[in-house]
Amino acid sequence: AIDLVLGTPARAGNCRINVQNSVAASRYTINYEFKNRAGGSGTARNKGVSSADFIYLIMPDRFSNGDPSNDRVPGYRDQSLERSDFFQRHGGDLKGVQNKLGYLQELGVTAVWLNPVIENDMPDRTEHGYAFTDHYQVDKRLGGNRAYSELVTAVHARGMKIIQDAVYNHVGKEHHLFRHLPDSNWFHWWPAYTNTTYKDQTLMDPYVSAIDRKKMTDGWFTPSMPDLDQTNPFVASFLVQHAIWSTEEYGLDGWRIDTYAYNDPDFMNRCNKALLDEFPKLHLFGETWVHGVPNQSYFAKNKFDIPFKSNLPGVTDFQLNLYGIIPALTQPFGWTEGVNRMYLTASNDFVYTNPMNNVIFLDNHDVSRFYSIVGEDIAQLKAGIAWLLTYRGIPQLYY
Repeated sequence: AIDLVLGTPARAGNCRINVQNSVAASRYTINYEFKNRAGGSGTARNKGVSSADFIYLIMPDRFSNGDPSNDRVPGYRDQSLERSDFFQRHGGDLKGVQNKLGYLQELGVTAVWLNPVIENDMPDRTEHGYAFTDHYQVDKRLGGNRAYSELVTAVHARGMKIIQDAVYNHVGKEHHLFRHLPDSNWFHWWPAYTNTTYKDQTLMDPYVSAIDRKKMTDGWFTPSMPDLDQTNPFVASFLVQHAIWSTEEYGLDGWRIDTYAYNDPDFMNRCNKALLDEFPKLHLFGETWVHGVPNQSYFAKNKFDIPFKSNLPGVTDFQLNLYGIIPALTQPFGWTEGVNRMYLTASNDFVYTNPMNNVIFLDNHDVSRFYSIVGEDIAQLKAGIAWLLTYRGIPQLYY
């Protein structure tokens, strides 16, 4: 890996980078184009997302197959393709999403959030996209970089917005940065494989032991997803620069940040600030599948007088989903049950600096379908959708 420091002021244009290997006495040249920034940030591009929007969440592989020619890509490790099998790829792609934009507009959708589009060249279970193997390559089975650029252009041409899914916590085991380590301290290592504990409470618990906190933040999510050490300045720069580049290159309007609680908190503040400094109208919201409203608000801008202060504008509001709308529609009325659970949860909004920035939902790619949760009761489904479209926050519907 090469860490290249540019002089100031850096100008747009073609650049030749000469690299010499003193050990092998070899030399080669890299040609790279430094582009001017696109105009229209905050107007035609990078407009952000607000409570005036209606987000539609799509897992690209499962939505619509617009180009069967890319269903299997030679050289990729996962060649599965079987729509009847939940654990295989189904062939959906970015062209399929683009073909359905008219349908989405008819629904009233104003923003499209895609599960990760970045290359996920892993041996299996690649449909979800959360194990990156090349940050700068959109998965060719989805159509590659060109198809993504064309989709974003088509989205913006309709006055709609695009949200990209960020994964800073980990990469896939087949990522070139793991297969060919720039340095051993790019990742968290343990004497034996150690999984994260998934205990978000360890980050704000005043009595927590150091090892419990370390297992939460430095433990791996799965054996196939190496955990990045974001306290390493080179790792941090790599991730921040990729986020800025992607936002500028494609004209993104927002980022949903995966596994937010598992990232280094100081790194996330640095990354959020870097993005918002460059793109002030960009909306950022983090996945916070945690335990309790105070815990969830810890990761967003909040009103707590505590040492760590997050600068994240919003979160995915799992508390309203799991402890609000679902109990309201599946439990009998009681002092703390049924619809009262929704009130008890919603009345805690005072802890957020701006709860309108939170993304609210009935279901998503990580949980059961809401229609199944309410026992396939159409009346309950309609009640849930009515709540989704009228409550505070940014509504998100899953495909």
